[in-house]
Amino acid sequence: MLNTSVYAIQKGLLEYDDNRVDYSLMNPEPIQIEADYYLDTALATQDFKIQKQLLEVASGKYFLLSKINPQAITPYVQLARIYDITKHDKYAKEYFYKATNLEYLNPFANFYFGEYYFKRNDFRRALKYYQIAYQNGYNEIYELNIRLAMIYEKLGDLENARKYYNTAITIDSSNSNIINKIEQLNQLNYDSSEYYHNFIRE
Repeated sequence: MLNTSVYAIQKGLLEYDDNRVDYSLMNPEPIQIEADYYLDTALATQDFKIQKQLLEVASGKYFLLSKINPQAITPYVQLARIYDITKHDKYAKEYFYKATNLEYLNPFANFYFGEYYFKRNDFRRALKYYQIAYQNGYNEIYELNIRLAMIYEKLGDLENARKYYNTAITIDSSNSNIINKIEQLNQLNYDSSEYYHNFIRE
């Protein structure tokens, strides 16, 4: 049943992909709701085959949204995320750049661009985009504070690591692992610890 619905939606989207279509006459709201539903469902499923199908449908809808309003950030970010998940790095970066070229300081775009680099262990590039997101409205996002803390810890900046772990724990105090991590960092002598200098050398 899922395969049939996926095919029908894809077929319908292909019919829109026509120079004769006036995208400005389309209502983006129901398309946005459907696109978000398919992406959220894909992210929640453990079945790789179903996930792939759902992501294909979601990407078609986000592509359509980008045609309806080429100045909207969200469709480009969501397309970039889908290409990130499906390991199409070139296209993921292309869409992230489209989004950040439209709004350089957009926290949504920068957070997920940071996620792209974080997953690839490119921590310095991830840090750049995370910091932009943090400074433009995402400072109270738990996941972002955790990411920043982890990056600073890996880069050997334990003072900043502790700072962001502490901020994260004020947002959500339920994670005992983070509490333990803060306690470990508090016990370190930052200037002289071998832990610190090992990370600096890396």
